[in-house]
Amino acid sequence: MKLESEFKNVVERLQRIKEKIPPYAEQLKASGDLKNFEKRLAWDCLRIVCGTTEICDWYKKYDANDTHIETLAKKALKEVYQIK
Repeated sequence: MKLESEFKNVVERLQRIKEKIPPYAEQLKASGDLKNFEKRLAWDCLRIVCGTTEICDWYKKYDANDTHIETLAKKALKEVYQIK
C-alpha cells in the first residue's frame, strides 16, 4: 500500500470517532442514492478525521492518486468498523 506510513495514524484517528460511524453509516445507507457505499463511507470518514488539506498534501508527498488514498481509507475503516 503506497500510503502505509499513514495507516496507523488514520486508524488511531478513526478510533476516536468509532461510536459515530455506525449511525452515520445507517443514515448514508438510508439515503439510497449511492453507487458505492463502502467507498463513500471511507472517504467521508477520512475527510472527517484528516481534513481536506492533509489529504491533498498526500498527493504530492507520496506521489499518490485517488486510488491510493481510497485504499488507505477503506483499509483503515475496516480495521475500526466492520462495513456491512
